Amino acid sequence: MCYSAPASLAASGVLAVSGIATLRINKKKSELPLSLFPIIFSVHQLTEGLLWLNHTGAVPDTYKQGLIYAFVLIAFVFWPIYVPFAAYMSETGKTRRKIIILCQLIGIYIGVTFLVSIVRDTPDATFLAHSISYGVHGPPKSLAPYMIAVTIPFLIASDKRLLILGIALLIACGTASYTACSGALPSVWCFYASILSLIIYLRVRYQAKAASKNRNMDLQTST
Repeated sequence: MCYSAPASLAASGVLAVSGIATLRINKKKSELPLSLFPIIFSVHQLTEGLLWLNHTGAVPDTYKQGLIYAFVLIAFVFWPIYVPFAAYMSETGKTRRKIIILCQLIGIYIGVTFLVSIVRDTPDATFLAHSISYGVHGPPKSLAPYMIAVTIPFLIASDKRLLILGIALLIACGTASYTACSGALPSVWCFYASILSLIIYLRVRYQAKAASKNRNMDLQTST
C-alpha cells in the first residue's frame, strides 16, 4: 500500500487511543517514559499526515514549515535520545543498564549532530511515490549509530516483550530500507515503528496485571 494522509492519520488515531489506554493503566513511575511512546508516535504520525494533506492543498502552506520541523526534530533528534532513556528507566539489570548508557551516549551524539544539521540547513519535504524525503543530512553512515540507539536497548532488555519489539524494529528498518530510498527512509521507518509501539501498550498492560495479581496473593498470604 502507498503511505498517504489516510495511512498516517489512521495510524495516529489508533496510537492515540492505545496511548490514552496505556496512560490510564496503573504503573510504576519508571514505566512512564516507555508508556508515552504511543502518544508521541501519534503526534509524529499526525504531523506527517498533515504534510500529506498540505501536498494535496487541504492544509495551507502557512503550516508546512512548522510541520516539517516538528517531524524532523522528533524523528532525528528526539527518538535517538529518548529511546535509550526510556529503556534505562524500565530496565533493572545492572549489566544491561551499563550497555544502555553506551547507547544513550551514541543517541545523544547522533541527535545533537542531526540537530546541528537541521539548524544549519532548513529541511524541506519532497513527496515521493509512497513516502516523504526531508533532506536532513547527518554525518556519513549515520544510520548505523541511529539504529544502535533505538534498537539495542530493546534487544538486550530483560523483558522478553521489549526484546520482541527490538527484533520487530530491526525487521521494520530492513523493510523500510528495501521499500524507500535513503532520503525517505525516516518517513517509512517511523511509520512502521509507530505501529510496532503498540507492543508497549500490551507490555504495560501485562505488567499491571502481574503486579495486581502479586498484590492479591500477598493479601491472601497475610490473612
